[in-house]
Amino acid sequence: MEILRDLKVEVSEADVLRRQGRPRQAGPPSAYVNKLITETIKEGYELVRPQSLYDEMGASLNEQGKVVLSNGTVLDIPHVRREWAGLEMVTLAICTIGPLLEERSSQLFAQGDAATALILDTVGSAAVGSVARQVDALICRRTQARGMNAGPRFEPGSTGWDIRDQRVLFSFLPAQEIGVNLNEYFLMIPRKSVSFMMGMGSEVTESKLRRPCYYCERLDCPSREVAEVAL
Repeated sequence: MEILRDLKVEVSEADVLRRQGRPRQAGPPSAYVNKLITETIKEGYELVRPQSLYDEMGASLNEQGKVVLSNGTVLDIPHVRREWAGLEMVTLAICTIGPLLEERSSQLFAQGDAATALILDTVGSAAVGSVARQVDALICRRTQARGMNAGPRFEPGSTGWDIRDQRVLFSFLPAQEIGVNLNEYFLMIPRKSVSFMMGMGSEVTESKLRRPCYYCERLDCPSREVAEVAL
């Protein structure tokens, strides 16, 4: 198990606008809106505390295409029969930016500044997405150095994977060491946290479609990062 704290966060104005549902074909925002977003991103950078931890364990696919972990746990994760064919191991990971940003967003709402609060909340979503991509890339590099390939990552609660399987990741990873807990609804606290699993193996085909959005049919999702669907 490894904890990562030396992580950078990168959030762009375009990312914030997209996550707020602004159509891709729309023109540039007004000077006021652009200034507000830029200033809020700067404030967000001061509030994020990016951290992640991850670990790996042996795994395989059974005849039904389900993931069988080395301890016997069976997970039904859509798309892995194809994307993780040749599975030998999985990496389990949790990423977070900490609670400060969402606490500040709640404070702004309470003060009546809903516009800034919403933008800051969006900055937080973009920030934790940035952290997850960095951890994904790090795992890929280390996997390749060992002569294996890494398939795309999948997240409990998205792309058809039952959110209740969060319990499995949290049973293996000491998430409290980076300040993340799971509530009774299987949601992570702080909210700006992401968990995922990535399949690895010498015969796994390295996927160029690394982001979970490729495997989600919610084309109208404001947080969607890509237009294509790889289903």
